[in-house]
Amino acid sequence: MTMSRRLVPALALAAALTGATASSAQEIVIWHDKGDPGIAMIDRIAEIYRRQKPGVTIRSISMPTDQWIQRTIAALNTNTAPDIVFNDNDRMVQVQQSTGKLADLRPLLDGLAAGDRTHLSSGDVGASSFQGRMIQFPIQRVIVGLGARKSWLAEVGEPFPKTWEDVLRVAGKFRDARRDSVPLALHAGSAGSMTGAGISLFAYGNGAANVLVNQAGEIVIDRPEVARPLVEYLKLFTEYKIVSRDALNHGFVELYQFIEGGKAGMFRVGNWNVAKWDRQPPAGDYVVGPYPSFGNGPGRMIVATIRGLAVPENARNRQAAQEFVAFFATREAQQISLDAMGGSIRPDLDLSNVTPGLRAFLDKDMPLQTDDFLNTVFPWYGKLQEAYHRMLVAAIANPPADWNAWLAATAASLRAEVATLKR
Repeated sequence: MTMSRRLVPALALAAALTGATASSAQEIVIWHDKGDPGIAMIDRIAEIYRRQKPGVTIRSISMPTDQWIQRTIAALNTNTAPDIVFNDNDRMVQVQQSTGKLADLRPLLDGLAAGDRTHLSSGDVGASSFQGRMIQFPIQRVIVGLGARKSWLAEVGEPFPKTWEDVLRVAGKFRDARRDSVPLALHAGSAGSMTGAGISLFAYGNGAANVLVNQAGEIVIDRPEVARPLVEYLKLFTEYKIVSRDALNHGFVELYQFIEGGKAGMFRVGNWNVAKWDRQPPAGDYVVGPYPSFGNGPGRMIVATIRGLAVPENARNRQAAQEFVAFFATREAQQISLDAMGGSIRPDLDLSNVTPGLRAFLDKDMPLQTDDFLNTVFPWYGKLQEAYHRMLVAAIANPPADWNAWLAATAASLRAEVATLKR
């Protein structure tokens, strides 16, 4: 993605943020990595904001993710920060770990009208906090579900799979009917994709609260709610053979090539995907639902990320930036967030123009399980995840004769790894 800029027409500030009349216009600069959808969202929200603050210019700058992280950290550390940064909570934590210069926005949240804050859950706030600070204001939930091709389901005479047994049966029929395709598309080319975009989704979908460690930093992979989804995930590559072994080298690009190229029967769907996928291949030829149940109640969709707005402590227009951030909590702004990017927090929005693919993500009766976000709590989590990934890849390359024994040995190895990392 190339860097792009969009200027909202100049707006004048009605009153200075201290209560006096503004003597000059202010420009609020926002850095993000959300491309054209993010630019469009910010532009439209800023146009509405002009009614309240008819003198502030909003300048939105999008850049590639790696560049956003590097530039944001460097800018905060050299007092050249933008006024607002917009991104996913794990990236915000990475910035805060490197700088310590994102303002605590809890007072901003507490000062909002009740109607603009009561819909925020403890999970939204917790995911937006780090070391006692609410470092971002949550504006979007990034939700993940399981997708299946409607035409393929009709071809094999199956409904959308609800249980793990359903998934295996449907995948087997897909394999038999379409030999040149992948029954279930996964990307597992890195520790984050295999664990965070693979095992974690099956475990959270099964209702597990944690997938690698708990809040005390204790290994949980051998607990029943995690153990079965974990072992079944590995068997997809080995015993069941309904996932391409090449997926061990795949990233997002290869995953989307399978989905958009009509070569995948079941696949991960995020609420950010559907705006495109309802217009272009798979062009609405899919149905979205929760990840399968392994017997512990209904399956769930997963809140994988909370996107938010952060204000650097050394922002040039810090107070004006916080006022603009607060506006994102209003119903008008949240409606634009939903329309432009498929994500929001508020439940009281107009859904009449929602595409079919997105509608399932907004179902008030859909069970949701939130990621534990413990990767943002423990500084050693990334190294632990890398060690775990090596063990998982080894198990796929040489499947154990006894998965229970493998699970016990792997859990013991990870506990020893945690002890070492903590030291």
